[in-house]
Amino acid sequence: MDQTLSLLHQTLPCRATQIDHLHNLFAYKDEPHPETVYIQGGPSTGKSIVVTTLLEKLELKHAILNLVECYTAKILFETILNKLSGHRMDPKNPVPYAKCENMMDFLQHLKNYSLEDDLTGSVIVLDKAEELRNMEFNLLPAFMRLKELSGIPISVILISELVFQKFLSKANIVDPMKIDFPQYNKDELLEILSMDIENARRIVENEYEHSIDFDLEFYKNYLNVFLSVFYRACRDLSELKYMSRINFVKYCQPIITGQNTVEDQMALWKNVAPTLKSSLAVLYLRIDTSNQTDQVVKHSVGSKETSAQSLELPFYAKYLLIAAYLASYNSAKDDKRLFMKFHGKKMKKLKDVKMKSKVSEQLNTQLGPKPFAFDRLLAIFYSILDEKVGFNNNLLVQVSSLVELRLLSSVSDNCFLDGQKYKCNVNFDFIQEISRTVRFNIRKYLSDFSHI
Repeated sequence: MDQTLSLLHQTLPCRATQIDHLHNLFAYKDEPHPETVYIQGGPSTGKSIVVTTLLEKLELKHAILNLVECYTAKILFETILNKLSGHRMDPKNPVPYAKCENMMDFLQHLKNYSLEDDLTGSVIVLDKAEELRNMEFNLLPAFMRLKELSGIPISVILISELVFQKFLSKANIVDPMKIDFPQYNKDELLEILSMDIENARRIVENEYEHSIDFDLEFYKNYLNVFLSVFYRACRDLSELKYMSRINFVKYCQPIITGQNTVEDQMALWKNVAPTLKSSLAVLYLRIDTSNQTDQVVKHSVGSKETSAQSLELPFYAKYLLIAAYLASYNSAKDDKRLFMKFHGKKMKKLKDVKMKSKVSEQLNTQLGPKPFAFDRLLAIFYSILDEKVGFNNNLLVQVSSLVELRLLSSVSDNCFLDGQKYKCNVNFDFIQEISRTVRFNIRKYLSDFSHI
């Protein structure tokens, strides 16, 4: 077991505490496993891969399901039974292990199969567990007490980005064992990204058909430069890994051409800095700017003008994005002054006089986006839009589309619309170009510039 634990620590760095906890819960087959474990953490914090790898290394029978794919109770039950029994459906005649319409049928089939093959110590993993709240009301309480209801010593692991308190509106829910997966800090991201060195080396060789002899220290120096630009704007490990790969090609270009050597770190940084800034402007959009020269970058799809125009957003979606930016970078207490025509006479205060001498590092547009509520987004949207538009499903769909495009990010529970909170992911140059396409002067409605 010690060897397995050591292997898990090497394979999955920066998650030693969580691995040790899960290992203590499931590694000892002669001890009873917990009935329910609730794992919570933000996106790309290693929740799913830690659970999957640990169960595989411990050789426990398990079924891992993503509830976004298993969107009905019938699909969910039949998929669990198929995976636990090892049943594979014929593509020409897809017949499941057993037809299962409700929880009572599922429990009965589970008991029947346990007579054929012992399910003691088996684990059911439900990823995106928050989706259970949108399904039949009895599913969540039943899975939380599956060992008791089935009479089989089987465990359930729920994986979600939400805290467990969001589930307490449901009745008959027992309090599970909780394991938290916090966001990676900068040093942890550096350690994890440095493990991708072989992929980075292969990408450079494929791009230039020429290999570069560099060591881990050289790659870590690049990652330090990369994270100094991206860490403040993004903590998503998947996105950071993608962006680090495509920008490493540009970083190595002067070495390939013979302009610089591996030791010329300052020259390499100056060369890649424009590309990193250009990539930051199209973060989450998966637009590759790494193979472009400095002149091309200025007018390429990665530039603020073309990337903003190439999205081809609908008219109202552009105004929703503008409203989201204003909500993210303006204080709520300034909304009355900025968006109401008759807001009363405002006395000039000392802080208003000092606004003109405010340094750029203190501007709201430089400090990063703040979360805002959905109702505030709509209020600003209707305030800045000249024409009258009724509230309808089309507006809701366009907000969802902006989230899917990663132009907005949801920072709250996505189950109830009234409680939704968002952040705007685009920068000032990007939103300024979007504003030009609809002839909207965004500077007029930003507290950083409204005093000018």
